[in-house]
Amino acid sequence: MKVGHCQAPNARTPDQLSDQGFLLSGFCLYLLLWHALQGVDCVKLAAMNKSLLSLLSSDAAVSGEALAAHFGCSRAAISKQIEALRNAGVLLHSRSRVGYQLGYSYQWWDAGQLGALFASLPLQVNLLDSVSSTNTWLREQPAAAVCQLAITDWQGAGRGRHEREWLSPPGRQLTFSVRRDVTEGPWLWQGLALAVGVEIAEVLEGLGIPVRLKWPNDLWLNGAKLGGILVELDAASDGPSSIIVGVGLNEFLTQAERDGLDRPVSDLSAYAASYTRLQLLYALIERLIRLLNEYAARGLGAWIDRWHRLDLLNGQEVRFELAGRQVTGIAQGIDAQGCLCVMTADGLQKCHSGEICLGAMMGGF
Repeated sequence: MKVGHCQAPNARTPDQLSDQGFLLSGFCLYLLLWHALQGVDCVKLAAMNKSLLSLLSSDAAVSGEALAAHFGCSRAAISKQIEALRNAGVLLHSRSRVGYQLGYSYQWWDAGQLGALFASLPLQVNLLDSVSSTNTWLREQPAAAVCQLAITDWQGAGRGRHEREWLSPPGRQLTFSVRRDVTEGPWLWQGLALAVGVEIAEVLEGLGIPVRLKWPNDLWLNGAKLGGILVELDAASDGPSSIIVGVGLNEFLTQAERDGLDRPVSDLSAYAASYTRLQLLYALIERLIRLLNEYAARGLGAWIDRWHRLDLLNGQEVRFELAGRQVTGIAQGIDAQGCLCVMTADGLQKCHSGEICLGAMMGGF
């Protein structure tokens, strides 16, 4: 098991910035402010500044004066950085004459903890300070003899199916991707996203979290979307192909974030006492490694009955597009190839891809 702590591309280290005349200490506030003034992506800024965010994670608010003294900068610099972090999606509360405090109990990933956690697994671990997309980052890495994990606290351009943007608030979503390099033919991996959904849902069920699966790749909790799965096959003509499984689970969303979306969403905040992030991550990765090692030989059939048990749509009225027209029917599970079966007025129809809407709901999920 190998652990790497990777910086985002083009991110500058404190040593590289020492000639700018800033007082540098680890993830110094001035370093972040300098980047902000240069117009660098705030996603990279706050990811480099876990020391500041850790200070603000305490039970008590920290005054701007105390922060300025700690980092050796002005109160004005503190205020500007707080604003930059808020603009980047960090939940920060401020109270007059009291100070600043994070609005959520952030638990940042630590390379040492991850190394110890996965020491027994055949896994190369890559902890990224920040990244546009963990799937994209893994696709650009060289082939490896074991599975590769990319995990981050801050994903700036997460995406779902059809390149849709995936909301990834910093430190408030479990976001990772796993890659396995394979020699088996691409056809043997058909339906993999469905099996991934089963494995994730069963892990969450074991923690008392009643997740259900919405075809083809969504995880739902209490009538709203909790997370999503993105499986990508990078087929090579002159060598091994790679399978990349991306997972995103909402841990905490504000009401404003929920209201800003055109679909119902949920998070794990009501179940936070049921698990630790490390416990949940290990259970998910262990199951996914086993799945990726077995799936090509076993196929979707080994997971179909388990998928049906978790099926959110079974017996429900659904709408989908078929040959350019909207079709309504009753969902009746999936077939051996992973297609959604829907009984319509014209008989049984099979949906191979696309968006499925529950009842009168408009738009995709």
